[in-house]
Parts: sequence; structure tokens; C-alpha cells
Amino acid sequence: MPFCLEIASAEPSFTWGLLWSGSWANSFRAAGQAENQEAFSGEDIFAGGTLANRGDFNFGLPNLGLLLRVQAVDKRVLPPDDARAPIFTPGFGIYYDGSGPVGSFLGKGRLLRGVLDEEGLPARIRNVWVKSAPFVEKRKPAMSELKTEASSSKESETCLYLGLPQWGHFSGYASTRIDDDLNPAFGFGVETNWGDNYSLGFDGFYTQKELAARKASGWFSAAPPLPERDFRFWAFGAAFNTQNFGLASDLALSEAFAFGRDMYGNAAIRIGDKPWRFSLAADAAGSRYVDRGGAAPGAGFRMASRLERRWVRSGSFRFDTVFRSPGFGEIFNRGEASIYFRPSAPSPKNRLLFHFSRASLALSRDARVPLKTEDSLQVMAGFNFGSWRTSLSGALHGRSIFDVDENPLPFPLPPAFETFESFKAGGELNWSKGIVSISAKTGYTIKAEKENIWDIAVNASVKPGKWGRVGLKIASDQFPEKWNYTLTWRLETNSR
Repeated sequence: MPFCLEIASAEPSFTWGLLWSGSWANSFRAAGQAENQEAFSGEDIFAGGTLANRGDFNFGLPNLGLLLRVQAVDKRVLPPDDARAPIFTPGFGIYYDGSGPVGSFLGKGRLLRGVLDEEGLPARIRNVWVKSAPFVEKRKPAMSELKTEASSSKESETCLYLGLPQWGHFSGYASTRIDDDLNPAFGFGVETNWGDNYSLGFDGFYTQKELAARKASGWFSAAPPLPERDFRFWAFGAAFNTQNFGLASDLALSEAFAFGRDMYGNAAIRIGDKPWRFSLAADAAGSRYVDRGGAAPGAGFRMASRLERRWVRSGSFRFDTVFRSPGFGEIFNRGEASIYFRPSAPSPKNRLLFHFSRASLALSRDARVPLKTEDSLQVMAGFNFGSWRTSLSGALHGRSIFDVDENPLPFPLPPAFETFESFKAGGELNWSKGIVSISAKTGYTIKAEKENIWDIAVNASVKPGKWGRVGLKIASDQFPEKWNYTLTWRLETNSR
């Protein structure tokens, strides 16, 4: 049975821990609720499950300023399935800081081997439309680290990251990544700081590889079949930040043989910080742009804005808008606006038995097909009653009809919701006391020309201590005909 060993800190002694997590699940139909369906008999209590574990050994050498790390990540399904092979990815790392003989010359850095997570410029230019808008405050410095979860889509790489020593107000880094096919990726950056008030940084990135052959998905596929082809990718980023102002931008250029050359770019601005902050971001990609990972995300243009106000004790207000079009200079055909409000939590001296905790509202429209323009409205309100937390929610979906040559607004202002599609009302109740937590959810969905559906879920968990948690969830998304239940656990111990 897989297990996990985890180390918490880089102390001058070897420590260990055990982590074992997973789930078992099954689904069944209630007796008499469906014809030609086998009702639950109790003979097969669990149909199958998953195990996801991680092993991590760290050994610190403080006199040398080094930390040695060995990691193993394992994920598998039970019972074994030939179609889904187990994922086992080992990793190794050497970390050094500025205190030892190596760090005094090179600064801080790391040498990694395994499946890697990445942040900063290389991450911002991968899967651009999957990620949220590239606001200034959401950007992170470029960095690589061993991935702590199993991944079936990423391959192992070797990475050398050199954090160059501080020289006056200047600092920098350089990195090299190489995969098993010896495809290189290079990154570099430099930053200058004047105390905590001003910073100016630049990043660069380059990679090249041979992309695998691609087949068309159908006779009339928009993506043509392509052979194996050379791929080159360049990217540059810049950011300027002060306490009350920020400005950032990225530019990426891709070149793939038999596919062409194209670009992706983004820009963002931040005004203010506390208590008010206004952020604006925009990005665009060409139809032939191929991202950092070798995938073509498609053409598009996006603009987003965010207005925030923060108070003491986690109080906040946020207003967001996002609008998208098929390309730069074209009419917006998708949009969303949302409002979120959370009042400051009551102070310990003024605790209330009942108080309002949060609320949100979101309106969106997808008019890519004018004849079937999709409109949606979602609302939610939360309340606390002693140790009970509850929320009520509603979601309305409809369609509007516009002529093909019309340009409907990317926001569901009248005319909107001309045709009813569905409406769902739901509620959630949570209670926790000591080591026990219980939550219950229910919802009722009304669909046009279809049967209305009840759904219900109850989740209970016990957490005796930091060493583990065990939970059981019983749910039905077609109440009362169809049910499923899932047992989850996370157990760990360590030598500390």
C-alpha cells in the first residue's frame, strides 16, 4: 500500500513523517426507482477509489547552507485499471542559501529534477485563457519547484535556478530547464528596489523543442493536421511597482514550422492599495499563437477591471468585470460582471448570535452564437447563527435571440432572458464543534421541457488532531433515484 514520508523543515537532523490519503466511492439506484436498474444489494459496498500520496525527505547541512531533498509522488486507482496506469513521479532537489560557501558566491538557488511547478513569466504565458486576467497584484516572481501532486500531463525536467547575489539596489536570477528530450528553456531577470516603496523588474524567457504531430479532430476541424515541427518561443516581461501604483506588461512571440508566427501580449495597471484599489488588465493572442507548453489557445482579446475596498477583520468589497472578443479590435461577445461583499467580522467583545456574513451577485452573457445567446444570473447570501453557518443561492439561465448581423451587448441588459432555460435554488448549512464538522446542501432545479430535479448532499468529517481527518459524503444529484457516497481520509504522523 502506498505511503508518504514528509519532512517539515531544513533542520540539521533527519526527520520523517507518514501521510496516507485517498477515497473510496460507489453509486447506486434506490430500489423500485428505475426499471432495468440493479438496486443496491449491499454486496459491493465500495466500487473503487483513489490513493494520492507524497513522500518527502529533507536533510539540512547548515554549515554549508545546503538542503538536500528527495520526493516521491504517487497516485493510483483501486481496483487497478489497465486504462489508468498508476502515476509515480520521483523528484530530487538541492537548495542553497547565502549563508554557506556556495551561497556567499552565488546567492540563493536550487537544482531540481522531477515534475515541476512554475510561477512568474513562464506560467503567465501558458494556458492564457484558462487563467484569470493578468492583474498587477496577481503576478509572482519567476520560480520553479517540485510539484507536490501527481500529474499525468507533465513530464520530468531538470532545472537549475540561480538567484544572483544582491548588488546594491539590484538583484537578479538566471534559470535553465531541460526535459528528457534535451529541449532547453532559459529564463533570466533583473530587479532594482529602493526600500519597500519602489521596484522595477524585467524578465526574459526562451525555449525551443519539436512539437508532436497533430491529427485533425474531424473532417471539418478548424485545426489542420500537422507533422512534427520545430517550435521556438520568446517572451519578455516588465513590472514597475510603488506603494500606490503599479504597471506591468508581458509580450510573447511563438514560431512553429508549418503553422506560422504569432504573438500574445498583456498589460495591467494598479492604482491605490489600501483601503481602495483599482486594477485594469487586458490581453490578446493571435490565431497562430502557440503557448509555452506547445498548445494553441486560439485568438482572443480580453479586458478586465477590479475595484476593491478592504476593512479590518477581513471585511471587503469587490466589483469585477471581464469582457472578451474573438480578437483585438473586434466586437465583444462575452462578458461578466460580479459583486462580492463581506462585512467585517464581529469583534470578540461584540459577538452577535445572528449576523450577515457575505453576499455575491454575478451577471454574464455568451453571445458567440447570436441566435442562441446565453444569459445567466447568480446570487448568494450567507449568514451565521452562533456556530451554524448557512448560505442561500439562486441561479437563472436563459437565452436571447438576435439576428446574425446584430451585435448584442456582452452584458445581459434588456432584451435578455427572452427564453427560459433553467432556475436553481439551493441552500447550505455548516456546523462544527471541536473535532466534528457537518455540512448539508440541497437544491431544486427547474428545467424547460425537462423534469425538475432535487439534489441533496450531507458531508460529515472527524479531525481528531493535526495527524488526520476522516470524512463521509452521501449525495444524490437525482433525488431520490440515484445516490452516491464517498469515504475520504488523510492520515499523517511525523517524528517531531
